[in-house]
Amino acid sequence: MIKLKGLKFLQKLQPKILFFTCGASLLPVLVLSITAWLLMKQPLIELEKTRLNDQVLAFRGYTAATEKGLKNLISGYANWTDLYNAVKTDNRVWIDKEVSEQLLFSTDIDIVKVIHLPNEEIIGEAGSKKILNLPIVQEKIKYLNNKNNLSQELIDTGSQGLVLLSISPIYQSDGTGKPSGTLIAGQLMDKGWLRQFLNYSQPTTRLEIISLKGKFIVSSSSDWKPDIWEKNYFASIILPNIYHRRSVYRIQPELGLNTIYAPINSGNQPIAIVKLQIVAKYFQEAKETLTHLILLGLSLAVLLSVLVANLLAQQISYPIIKLAKRSQTLAEGDLNSPITNIKNGGEIGQLANAYQEMANSLRTLINNLEQRVAERTQELELARQTLEERVQERTIELSRKNHELEIKTEQLHTALNDLKMAQLQLIQTEKMSSLGQMVAGIAHEINNPINFIYANLTHVKNYTEDLFSLISRYQQCYPDPDIQTYAEKIELDYLIKDFPQIITSMDTGANRIQEIVLSLRNFSRHDEAEIKQVNIHEGIDSTLLLLQHRLNPNRDRPVIQIIKEYDRLPLVECYSRQLNQVFMHVLVNAIDALEFQQEKVNKKIIIQTKNNKNSIFIKIIDNGIGIEDKNITKIFDPFFTTKSVGSTGLGLSVSYQIIKKHQGNITIVSQLNQETEVIIELPYLLQKY
Repeated sequence: MIKLKGLKFLQKLQPKILFFTCGASLLPVLVLSITAWLLMKQPLIELEKTRLNDQVLAFRGYTAATEKGLKNLISGYANWTDLYNAVKTDNRVWIDKEVSEQLLFSTDIDIVKVIHLPNEEIIGEAGSKKILNLPIVQEKIKYLNNKNNLSQELIDTGSQGLVLLSISPIYQSDGTGKPSGTLIAGQLMDKGWLRQFLNYSQPTTRLEIISLKGKFIVSSSSDWKPDIWEKNYFASIILPNIYHRRSVYRIQPELGLNTIYAPINSGNQPIAIVKLQIVAKYFQEAKETLTHLILLGLSLAVLLSVLVANLLAQQISYPIIKLAKRSQTLAEGDLNSPITNIKNGGEIGQLANAYQEMANSLRTLINNLEQRVAERTQELELARQTLEERVQERTIELSRKNHELEIKTEQLHTALNDLKMAQLQLIQTEKMSSLGQMVAGIAHEINNPINFIYANLTHVKNYTEDLFSLISRYQQCYPDPDIQTYAEKIELDYLIKDFPQIITSMDTGANRIQEIVLSLRNFSRHDEAEIKQVNIHEGIDSTLLLLQHRLNPNRDRPVIQIIKEYDRLPLVECYSRQLNQVFMHVLVNAIDALEFQQEKVNKKIIIQTKNNKNSIFIKIIDNGIGIEDKNITKIFDPFFTTKSVGSTGLGLSVSYQIIKKHQGNITIVSQLNQETEVIIELPYLLQKY
């Protein structure tokens, strides 16, 4: 039995038609409502900004009126002849009574100061001394006083708030003569001043003054609280706009207040910020009225859409439900039952005829489909078996080739390492061979003249003794004053004593040169390139003799002490020149380590040899800087070095290869900043392979 479960959705089509029709008719109304709200909201916001701007203009007018009033007041007093004479005669009692106290108690002025010229002595002062003694106020008074005319300036004093400062020279009523002094008056823009402005403004207005540093100065309200938005956006939004002489608006009807931040200027520069707030009652009422109108229109549109959608659903959904029921019987396998109560006209009738034709076609199609499915299933099973066999064969082949590739890769890696080490060994061997040939040649060339000198020193000594005896006899047999004078001139007595000593020194030097030549020949062993049995101690001593110049003290480094602890060793079968090369590398590294350890005074290298059955041990120990643990494992790697730029890092690597060639072992044990111990193990006889 065929079950077409996917056709059950036709039974639920009526509510979907209702929903779709309602949505299609409601969507344009919704779009129009949102557009109307956006178009009406912006004019409301602009109207609210206009109201805020009007309040700012009123505040600036009030500030200008305060400035003008103070200017007129101080101008009238400064051109008063009685004040002019009182200042000139230093009548301080009259000034305090008629000017200072009068201005302070009869007007809104908060500070008064009268200065006598030309010595600038204060002869009258009243009001807040905290404001008068502020450095910024004194600096502004001095600046305005130097202008020598009526001047005004608004000052932000910080802790005392904003002060409107006015200064005028004191003249006679007719303006003649030089000024006798200066009259200074200041009015503090405090809470009382703000409330006077609010008496002429809207009763819902709230006013605050903020410094350019974001600090609160004064407020018209006693319940002032810090504004979180203002604190977060003061530096990034408010202050840049104030410096560009622009206002910042905050339209927040949901909070019941709309705010504007506007600059308070002194001259052409902003000195503070006025924060003015008005109640958003009218804005909120207009917004609510507009919202109610839009919601009412939207509700009517929804009701109309539902009615239209219901009517359309009744006309369309009933025939579709009939089709849905026939679809259910069709899904259950009934391919012969007709669809009743549906007219043949229209789209629904055509759809019913199409359903019946589809049922007939399905009967034929199902039969053909069952046959084709069986055939296709058999073909797929055969293809699956073939594919599994091919995959298995391919997997085996890939595994075999991968194994062969790994073997070849390992062989190539080993060959590459062998080639690198062979190249290094060849380079070092060639260098040492050239050095050995050169050393052997130098030793040979030096040996002949030294032998000649050394062999003739005995004859020179004998001849000298004979000549000195002859001179002595001449002095005894022929005492001539001229000869005696010449003998004293050349210091003959001292010459007779010193000349044998010179010959002895020459003899010692010749012996020393012979020893060096012998050490050079032993080190190079140019005539011993093959395997021979040699005395290891001779090779070590020859190497030390060649390094004697680095062991002796000089002005840059102290002496390096060599301690030899030799055991009785048999002759060792080896390539002597290559072993001497190993001793040279190890000893040079030890000397370098001691030279790097500049703080240590007792520097020493200990060389120990020990006989151990079929092999010997050679230990070379220095108390230098040591080797870090992380470098121990890399110490025999080619080109690795901890020395300065220019060192090749091949010495220990080549030494390692030479010792391995001699079927021996070389290990290094080190403690940082204490000592380093190089241990070399060599067999007596080399095994033949």
